[in-house]
Amino acid sequence: MPLSIALMSILFNLANAYLNAHWLYTLGPERRASWLVDPRFLGGVALFAFGYWINHRSDRILFNLRKLGQRGIPGSGGYSIPYGGLFRYVSCPNYFGELVEWMGWALCTFSPAGLAFALASAANLVPRARTHHRWYREKFPDYPRDRKAIVPLIY
Repeated sequence: MPLSIALMSILFNLANAYLNAHWLYTLGPERRASWLVDPRFLGGVALFAFGYWINHRSDRILFNLRKLGQRGIPGSGGYSIPYGGLFRYVSCPNYFGELVEWMGWALCTFSPAGLAFALASAANLVPRARTHHRWYREKFPDYPRDRKAIVPLIY
């Protein structure tokens, strides 16, 4: 991986953390304790938790696939088609889970900074998912044709 990608990632995350914290603690409205039972906050927390679960489960499937190797044969190395979980519907459910997480964050904070982060994440993850999806289809002739790139049943 080029050093420039790592540096841009660090810069983006620092800027994102600063903007979200600055909104939450300086620019945004003061949130009273009652915000913790507001439907927007609770819905955002639920979305975030659901996205985290999807992301974690999908990453675990990919990790275990790497341990198994090609076509599920231990020690054979190479790439395989992932199955299980949301891999039934999309090529990149881990990216989908991350998008759901950050949409949950945006709703939970109900802030322009949270929304900007969710949109920036989508701008990064959707093209990457399309590239992964295309790669799977090119690499594996038997790749499931009904799978979408990132959003189940839609895209």
